[in-house]
Amino acid sequence: MLASPEKTAAHQARHHLPESARCEFGAMGLRVSRLGFGCYRVDEITAEHATALKLALRSGINLIDTSTNYTDGSSERMVGRILQELFKSSELQREEVVVVSKAGYVQGQNLQLAQERERQDRGFPEMVKYVQNCWHCIHPDFLNDQLFRSLARLQLDHLDVLLLHNPEYFLSDALHQRRHDPGTARNEYYRRLAQAFSFLEEQVAAGRVSYYGVSSNTFPHADSHPEFTSLERLSEIAEALSPRHHFRVIQFPANLFETGAMFEKNQSGGRTLLEFAAEKNLATLVNRPLNAMHGSSMMRLAGFATISTAEAEKVFPAQIAALAEAEKSFAQTVFRELHFERFVRTDQPVFAWAEQLQDGLTLFRDWAHWDHVKQHVIESQTEMALHFLREKAGGGAAVWQEWESQYRHALAAVIDTLSRYHARGAAASSETLARQLDEKVPALKTSLRLSQKALRVLLNIPGLDCVLLGMRRPQYVEDGIVALQNDPIKDVFPAFFGKIIVAR
Repeated sequence: MLASPEKTAAHQARHHLPESARCEFGAMGLRVSRLGFGCYRVDEITAEHATALKLALRSGINLIDTSTNYTDGSSERMVGRILQELFKSSELQREEVVVVSKAGYVQGQNLQLAQERERQDRGFPEMVKYVQNCWHCIHPDFLNDQLFRSLARLQLDHLDVLLLHNPEYFLSDALHQRRHDPGTARNEYYRRLAQAFSFLEEQVAAGRVSYYGVSSNTFPHADSHPEFTSLERLSEIAEALSPRHHFRVIQFPANLFETGAMFEKNQSGGRTLLEFAAEKNLATLVNRPLNAMHGSSMMRLAGFATISTAEAEKVFPAQIAALAEAEKSFAQTVFRELHFERFVRTDQPVFAWAEQLQDGLTLFRDWAHWDHVKQHVIESQTEMALHFLREKAGGGAAVWQEWESQYRHALAAVIDTLSRYHARGAAASSETLARQLDEKVPALKTSLRLSQKALRVLLNIPGLDCVLLGMRRPQYVEDGIVALQNDPIKDVFPAFFGKIIVAR
């Protein structure tokens, strides 16, 4: 089964979303919510992620965007589990929801697979070895492998849309390694894309995929940029394959600061990316709506809770002490009682964040530095360890659950204080930006939060079909739904045209 025009339209009507909150998804005839559930950093381990996805689907969101490399496949497994749960309860029908996944990255288990195949002298062809822990490939052999793995994790027999995920890694690698002159590299890039398109047309014919497309961060770049991906060139490739091709979807970043899709005239005839996509009736997906590249740094377009220096210095030592006590309890009691030495080395501590974060108030440069460590080190490593040990607890499940609950509470308190403390500079910038937006587009004053204002700007840009919002938490879903249900705004372009000066 696959998403259908009739069922997606019925789903939208059933949830009583305003007309401005839904749209036709390109030339496919599908009706989708203008906000989609973005699955970057979503996993099968964190219960809150599953709760958020259920809330989104029950609120009328009917487009899910994931990828084979998101949380090393865990994102797809969570999506598959929740979809099957809602299908079985008859809360949702398969034909009502549009499932998008992406392939191309070679990381984690995929990287191990690729390396093992190379050791066996049967490596995937045309592998781009960009950096040590991140390779990339869009060769049909790799895409075929990824498609079957993706369908298995999603527990689906058919994918509505499969996107090639940032294929411009080839151009980035060619530029950095100086393997080709720019013209040769570009010709090879489009040859590889044409080869991938041909494979994807075969998968459509085989009934595994309905439509395909490309997700590229360089679609909005100037056409002179060495890593620019030309939508016009991709359209020509697809049309050369067949006048009835299934290249129907593109994805790219857009937000208050990254405005190339709207204003960069990088297609022939002085057309923008959005103008060309509209001419070809291509569906458009926007990523990074609230995470803007501003200069050389990432700016979060959302509000921040903060804490004063005095209050942080008052509460933080006790929180670190509580975390240290929980980690000591694990090492001296839980570890031994549940015989975890069978699975884990005993010469290294499994949980040692108290020691590593005891100087956390002075350890990080700013919110961006702290947030990166929190997301990609502390949270990811902790969740993997907890998930692994939870499965190994066996008959000691009660002991484990009591300790895990205590530990999560202690770690969350430390993370919350550090997040609020290091957010003070970012909060000032966000407040300034929110005021400037209200001045430029007075209709945005009805939205209390910067995140809602930023989303509303994108939701009122002609040609942007679906904005992919990271909805890992129920409150993020609720925030997005509020923005989705707000009244339309006739003209949001002043938010882009004027120079917005953000306090640093």
